[in-house]
Amino acid sequence: MNTHKTFAAIAASILTLMAFSAEAQANPRVVAPGEKWAGHSYPELASAWTNWLVLEPIATNPAFDPDGSFCGLNQEGDVWFLASTFGGVADRTCEIPAGKGIFLSLGGVFVSFAPEFPSQGDPCLALGSTVEQVRCDVNNDVPVAPNVAFSVTIDGRPLEDLTAFRAQSEPGGFTLRVPDPSFLTDLGLPAGNRHPAVADGYFLFLKPLRPGTHSLQLRMTNPDQSVLGVNYTLIIP
Repeated sequence: MNTHKTFAAIAASILTLMAFSAEAQANPRVVAPGEKWAGHSYPELASAWTNWLVLEPIATNPAFDPDGSFCGLNQEGDVWFLASTFGGVADRTCEIPAGKGIFLSLGGVFVSFAPEFPSQGDPCLALGSTVEQVRCDVNNDVPVAPNVAFSVTIDGRPLEDLTAFRAQSEPGGFTLRVPDPSFLTDLGLPAGNRHPAVADGYFLFLKPLRPGTHSLQLRMTNPDQSVLGVNYTLIIP
């Protein structure tokens, strides 16, 4: 064992956790990476959010929602899901029941699944298990800083170090459900369940907001300097 490398790795982990803790203290409404709220974790919710996103066809999909009309579709449990966009900046108004946690994509989310991925000739196919192959495939897709930049403002207060909020679904993969119609069948993928699937990207998990009206602004700047995002007006009754 290389003791120096081991101590360095431990020190790096401690510093990372300290940074997450400081971010959580500075933004008490944010669930820090590695932490849970009401028993829910980032990996668990990354899987559930992905299935929520692909459930609706493009015509009623929350990522293509022009004004918030589809915000309440397929919402259940104690966590409410929100989406960004696939292009441009949208203005959406969404009413969320009191007491709900809020889990959202910052814009840079990718999913890979068998048997469609990895494609023939991909070096990821050399890995030992299907879930490792799928995870390798999606890891290669997710953009990292400085190639992508995020900004989030809640009620006028900006959040910091958003690239620290990259999260991946559960280690064993999850089952991606593709009904007909759905977002993915609109793109030409046959309906049916896929397993294993791996989702990887940038997410934010918020604790319940107090009753009232809140602003939530999301922006993602791509390497070509194009910007996508949402100006959310969140109403908590």
